[in-house]
Amino acid sequence: LSGPAWRSLRGGEIDARIELDVRLRHSQQGGLALNAAGEAFGMAVLGPRRVLTIPAATIERVAAQLEKSGRIARGYLGVGLQPVRLDDGIGAMVMNIDKAGPSASAGIRQGDVIIAVNGEKLSGVRALSRGLGPQSVGSVVDLTVHRGGEPLSFKVTVGERPET
Repeated sequence: LSGPAWRSLRGGEIDARIELDVRLRHSQQGGLALNAAGEAFGMAVLGPRRVLTIPAATIERVAAQLEKSGRIARGYLGVGLQPVRLDDGIGAMVMNIDKAGPSASAGIRQGDVIIAVNGEKLSGVRALSRGLGPQSVGSVVDLTVHRGGEPLSFKVTVGERPET
């Protein structure tokens, strides 16, 4: 089975969804996935419920960065968010904040409700997280928040997510 690009549980962008109809032992993860002609098209890994393949295109795209720094940079706003229903859509309430993080530096506070990013209504916390890929580090996003019922706008420079 194959399909369009997707995001991993940790936020990585995978170029195509390729599911293998095979059993894979934990010790076999990382092995080459070969087509009928014996050509490698990716790396077999255990997904949450299926055997997946990390496509060769994804591996080629991230290999140099992994070799250089040992990790893939991800964007970081420095907030813990909880989805909330609003009269006119969905918001993301700031439940906790990294006091040294980008959002705190911009003036965001615990209890603020993010309602828009760069002028577009928020469609969910996951959508906001998906926008924080490697290319987002260093960019400036305009966050519109409700604080005490009043809309405010903050410019936040996306940081690099710290290693956990």
